[in-house]
Amino acid sequence: MKMYPVDWRVRVTTAVAIAACMAAAMMLGPVIGFRPSGLSIIVAIIVGIVLGQLVGRLLFRPSSDREH
Repeated sequence: MKMYPVDWRVRVTTAVAIAACMAAAMMLGPVIGFRPSGLSIIVAIIVGIVLGQLVGRLLFRPSSDREH
C-alpha cells in the first residue's frame, strides 16, 4: 500500500520553487524600493506554484511519455 501521492516529485519541486520565490521577494524587495508586504508574498507564492508545476512536469514526466 502506497502512503505517498504518485506526483510527489512534482509537489516537492513546487515547494522548492515557492521557497525560492519567497526568498527572492524578501531579498529583492528592499533593493527595488518596497517592503515585502502581503501582496508581494502572495505574488511570490503564485509565481512559485506556476514555475514549480512547469518545471516539475518537464523534469518528471511519466515513463509512457518518454521517447524510447
